[in-house]
Parts: sequence; C-alpha cells; structure tokens
Amino acid sequence: MSITQESQSKVPITKEDIEKLCEMAKTLKYGSITLVFQDGTLIQIEKNEKVRVK
Repeated sequence: MSITQESQSKVPITKEDIEKLCEMAKTLKYGSITLVFQDGTLIQIEKNEKVRVK
C-alpha cells in the first residue's frame, strides 16, 4: 500500500471529534478553535477564549 492510499483510507475526523468540536463551539463567546492535524489525522483541538473587559 502506498503512502497516498494509506492517507486516503484514514478517517481524519471521527464522529466523536465532531461532537466535541460542536460542544466547544456552543460555549465559545469570543475566541477561536484550532484543529491540529498530523499525518492527515486530527490529533488535537485547541480552544482559545477571550474575555472582553468593558
């Protein structure tokens, strides 16, 4: 199996990852969510939230 075929057979984001991402997005007021991939697979989800001081 070549490298191209291996990367195509992997599922980069699982259903559980999408559910986690949706939950994080629901609670985020100001900030960002970053997805980190390694070898075509999601390995980390980072949530950076900003607090606005008025």
